[in-house]
Amino acid sequence: MLGNLDVDDFDTTQEGNIQISQEGFQKMCEFLLNRVKNTLNAALQNSNFNANQINKVLHVGGGSRMPMIKQLLRNMFPEAEHCIEEHPDEVVAIGAAYCAYSLPSDS
Repeated sequence: MLGNLDVDDFDTTQEGNIQISQEGFQKMCEFLLNRVKNTLNAALQNSNFNANQINKVLHVGGGSRMPMIKQLLRNMFPEAEHCIEEHPDEVVAIGAAYCAYSLPSDS
């Protein structure tokens, strides 16, 4: 499956399209997926939990739209219920608002 990336999304001084396959995109993202996996493993280790103790995973934010992120999370947490929100960016904004509300005020 081929897709097109608009070059001016990355560099506004240039125009054109780049054709890329899903496999090519996944290959380009491999390093980032490994960083996500390492971050999750570090969080598990720091919390003294193992992956099988996690019973629910909430998929939020832009990365949750990517099939490779969804698969990574399903592979890492196979026993967990995976909750995928219809509007993952909205969930992030609501969480940030709750966090900001709970911060102490300087005034």
